[in-house]
Amino acid sequence: MKNEKKEIGPLHCLYFIYYSFTTSTDENYNESQIHKITTYLNEWTDDKTTSRAIIEETLKWVHESQIEKSEFINVMLSMVDYLNDEQKFSLLQKELVLLHIRQISRSDGSFTENEKKYHDLLAFHFGLKLRVSSCSKKEIEETVNKMERKKIGFKIQRN
Repeated sequence: MKNEKKEIGPLHCLYFIYYSFTTSTDENYNESQIHKITTYLNEWTDDKTTSRAIIEETLKWVHESQIEKSEFINVMLSMVDYLNDEQKFSLLQKELVLLHIRQISRSDGSFTENEKKYHDLLAFHFGLKLRVSSCSKKEIEETVNKMERKKIGFKIQRN
């Protein structure tokens, strides 16, 4: 097997955004939330086999890249940057990501203020004027501007 550098794709970004949002904003995340993430990824792929491959490749990349959980949010914003640069990633798709984030958050029976704040950070970073938290626009902007983006690259092994 030979190592090949593979650019991360939009589906890997989506999975990582859903996964990192859930595991970083909710200390008590549970299987219902992880199941929701998989369900929503399946909506994007229309193929459970592709979804499983995306999940495996992304989690393997996280492990091999030794990304600390404390860095997940910063990497997530870099992935939002990537999606923003994708011409095929439309306004409706950005809104769908945020809808999924809200539904994943609520799947454990609560939508905490911390989850709402990070939802708003994502919305702001996507360029959407959608807020659900009690944070002001200025607080969101300041938080986003303080966050360090992490360079993303994606390396997987292929035959």
